Amino acid sequence: MSSENEFVFGHTVEGLLLALKGRLEGPLREKLKAAGLDVDRKLDPAYPNAVWQRCLQLGAAELFPGVAMNEAQWLLAERFVEGYFETNMGRALKGVLKLLGPARALDRTSRSLASGNNFLHVEVQKLGETDYRLRVNEGGTYPEFIGAICHFGTLATGVKGLTTVVESREGRAAIYRVRW
Repeated sequence: MSSENEFVFGHTVEGLLLALKGRLEGPLREKLKAAGLDVDRKLDPAYPNAVWQRCLQLGAAELFPGVAMNEAQWLLAERFVEGYFETNMGRALKGVLKLLGPARALDRTSRSLASGNNFLHVEVQKLGETDYRLRVNEGGTYPEFIGAICHFGTLATGVKGLTTVVESREGRAAIYRVRW
């Protein structure tokens, strides 16, 4: 699914590890290591997207056993955003989002997501004052993860009544609808 030239940066992986806090002992630790993420070592500057996608699946399955994987990915992303906002990069981003408000934050989604990897591109289409469509070139194995990042990132602006849904997939791309 992903190219060998696609990388997720270490500070993004740090956000995932914060989301998995309290669960990194036992079987998950070894599963992550087998997938390419050794949590006993200092984080690498970047990890292949394929490793990232596998770690997301392992983390979602660990945190939300018995939940459908697409829903588990959404729930994992909520915890990921909370964890990411605890990192240095995340604290800075959260401060900017609060200043921007939801519309300007969505307009900057491509820049925000690009800070975590070298391959995501977002096309933002304004359909109305509080109605947006986002097309992300790489929706991941489960597009709910990226959709939830957009959702919970936008919630950090203080917006009320936000809804975000995965509208469709087009190959590797995913289309999201964001409204409030």
